[in-house]
Amino acid sequence: MAVAVRPVRRALTALPAPIERAGFAAWPLLAALVSLNAVARTALGWLRETPIYLGDEYLYAELGRSIAETGKPLVRGAASDFPALFQPLITAPAWLFSDVGTSFHVVQAMGALAMSLAAIPAFWLARRLGLSKGIAFTVAALALALPDLIYAGWVIAEPFAYPLVLGAVAAAVAALAQPSRKAQLLFVALALLAAFARIQFVVLPACFFGAVLLIGLRERRLRSAVREQLLPLGLLAVPIAIALALGPSRVLAFYGGVVDTELDVGALLGNSARNLFVLAFASGFVLVPGALLGLGLAVVRPRSRAELAFAVLTLLLTVGLLGEAGSLGAAELAQERYLFYVLPLAVVGFCLYASRGWPLRLYHALIAATLVTTAAVVPLSGYAAANEKMHSTLLFAVFRVEQWAGSPGSGSLLVALTATLATVVVVLCSRVPRVATGAALGVSFAICAGFSASAVVFDLENTSAARKSFFDRDPSWVDNSGLGDVTLLRNVGGQRGPAFQQLFWNRSVNRVVLMPGATPIDPFSADAVRIGRDGSLHAGGVALDGPLLVDQHVVTVQLSGAKEIATAPGYSLFEPTGTPRLSMFFAGRHHDGWLGGEGAISLWPRGDTNRLEGTFFIDLVAPQGSEGAPIRFRLPDGQNVEVRVPSRAALRVRLPVCSRGPWTAAFGAQVTGYVGTRAVSVRGRAFEFLPWRGACAGRPEHGPAPVRAAAAQTV
Repeated sequence: MAVAVRPVRRALTALPAPIERAGFAAWPLLAALVSLNAVARTALGWLRETPIYLGDEYLYAELGRSIAETGKPLVRGAASDFPALFQPLITAPAWLFSDVGTSFHVVQAMGALAMSLAAIPAFWLARRLGLSKGIAFTVAALALALPDLIYAGWVIAEPFAYPLVLGAVAAAVAALAQPSRKAQLLFVALALLAAFARIQFVVLPACFFGAVLLIGLRERRLRSAVREQLLPLGLLAVPIAIALALGPSRVLAFYGGVVDTELDVGALLGNSARNLFVLAFASGFVLVPGALLGLGLAVVRPRSRAELAFAVLTLLLTVGLLGEAGSLGAAELAQERYLFYVLPLAVVGFCLYASRGWPLRLYHALIAATLVTTAAVVPLSGYAAANEKMHSTLLFAVFRVEQWAGSPGSGSLLVALTATLATVVVVLCSRVPRVATGAALGVSFAICAGFSASAVVFDLENTSAARKSFFDRDPSWVDNSGLGDVTLLRNVGGQRGPAFQQLFWNRSVNRVVLMPGATPIDPFSADAVRIGRDGSLHAGGVALDGPLLVDQHVVTVQLSGAKEIATAPGYSLFEPTGTPRLSMFFAGRHHDGWLGGEGAISLWPRGDTNRLEGTFFIDLVAPQGSEGAPIRFRLPDGQNVEVRVPSRAALRVRLPVCSRGPWTAAFGAQVTGYVGTRAVSVRGRAFEFLPWRGACAGRPEHGPAPVRAAAAQTV
């Protein structure tokens, strides 16, 4: 009679025996790797002609400048309530330079060094798990070869959060494998700093607590496992209790709106699948099957408590970050920026699998086949063609490859074929584990380096084009005018990107106000403008009487009591000669003269009089090939004036003006084509209001103006 015997689970040792296959001094090489990467990333960062990830790069720059100058985290002089202040605090001294460009380059150098330091915890973690020096050094090199290392030259939090997160994971593995006060305190410190750098890493304490529970259950020693970790759990409970007492919205402050986000499980799963797919390519693709098996084996058949702790922490952190990115990310957009932190952990997972001698090769081949099939069925071109690629550097690279290949389909096919051939090579080599490990790591490094190079090329081309479109020569042209504090007057139709560019490069532009119909560029201070009957501009209860940087992207503004002293594409800088007042507001006329499909011309009296008498004329030019482009003006007295602008000819239209107070004539025009993405009709080449007495002759004191036919003349 057979007797069932309950299996006895083998007690796990705290640490595995190290696997030594290379007798070299790793730390000097590691220091050289960090230094070389920091220098290279700094040089590449300095080739960026302007920030492009706006408004994050502006926000971090503005916070750093404010901390350096006032000791407070302010944005345009107002409290920011921004919880992730690690990067602004560290980089604040860089903003003490008088030149914005110099400060920008110093911040980039600091970010490059900080991000390069991620190689140290990556190496240490691999060694802690018993991997050889050579393998651990390769893990460190791959951690610096990822396409996401492009962030080293950006003015954002990622360069500082990256090494902190990897350090926190390494410290957590040490604390879970062999509890010691030193490791536990180090984890708590690094986890809190990571959350202070990027608030998304509030998940780290939760992951640690989950790992304690799962490891305790796995080893059937839950009480003792919890008791061993009372120090970090108690320390982390303090900020958690404070956060719960204050409420999530108050603690998250700037990000408080996330607590009101409704959870859509279907969207979450779809976004998570998309993000995992992009991450597979960003990791080098060929390591993914082994990484999945390595993490699975470390949970099911761990060789040490360190392996178990690493696998559990990696899985919990990945799920947590996927949940954050998937629930908050927009549909069809990859959120790689929020997830790339787990990629070095996937490399370590693969190395754990390889160190076991490549077992389960059939399962490895099946996972690889599934991954290759997915890459063939779901091309990356659809994601890379999205209007918003800024959250995925992998898609930067894919988009640039598509441009080199001549079409999205060809580029996507090239990427998929490369990944497929590389995976086939690794699967075939898996018969000889020692060869397969080197081949897989080498191929992965080559793919990551290729994606990184393509992403850098795309970024440099993008920033160069942006610099040319936003500025003439000097991006700090407002600062260099010497006018002192300047107010940015944002108009309807104004673009966020150019506004952030002006704010980033010009410290003197320290206030933003919104004309009627204009939208805010960010959640920070921006007063609404009220226009008086005399054309005066009031914001925050007082008149705007200082220098003005006027947004003229989709409007044309003329002021009395101020003179235009400089311009940049879409902007005019006015110096007050009295009290600035609107004299003309031409809505619907773009900065290059093209008129949209509709708009209005508004005039205000100049000087002390409140009467407008005269003629407004405008020269209209239709694009070549148009057949009498029609445009209709509706005058304040109800008169409609319709003209047709002949192709390749200028038509001068004269509109009678007679009004007590402001005068407005609306217009509507037929769209004749597109300039970029803008729908346009005809071009308003020249315009002017010519006052003359007698324009209102015969008008009753309180009655409507006499009907006068508008004139149109070909010129």
